[in-house]
Amino acid sequence: MSQHRHIGLERQDGYDVGRDPRTMTMGDLEQLGHARVSPLRALRLKCLDCCNGSAREVRLCTAVDCPSWPSRMGKNPWRKPLSEEECAERRARFAGKIPAAPSDAQKTGGEIAASHLGRGRDPDAPTSAFPASVLDENTGGPS
Repeated sequence: MSQHRHIGLERQDGYDVGRDPRTMTMGDLEQLGHARVSPLRALRLKCLDCCNGSAREVRLCTAVDCPSWPSRMGKNPWRKPLSEEECAERRARFAGKIPAAPSDAQKTGGEIAASHLGRGRDPDAPTSAFPASVLDENTGGPS
């Protein structure tokens, strides 16, 4: 547990409650141990947490009523497929032939590496956001 836990709490009716993260600074969130990650990455990490760190169990998850279930693989299932022209443009850009404009995050210090984990990888493969001992495929029971 974070030694700075008090940063994320406030008193309400005599009880500790979680602060609204929209009102917190990035520094406060970082002190609490949170990394800057995309919402889809956060959903994937929560699914891994729910499945005892097993990427295989996330893939095999039967909790179809869970609101995170469609996004459990770290991809947006609601996103429309790219056209062939868009795919070709992205392939050229990723190959380094077309420079991409830096994003706002890069201009202000950049995103941390955790937000880039899992890109271009097999979604069933363990993520490096957790120690290898936690991601052992033989751990955890059925979903």
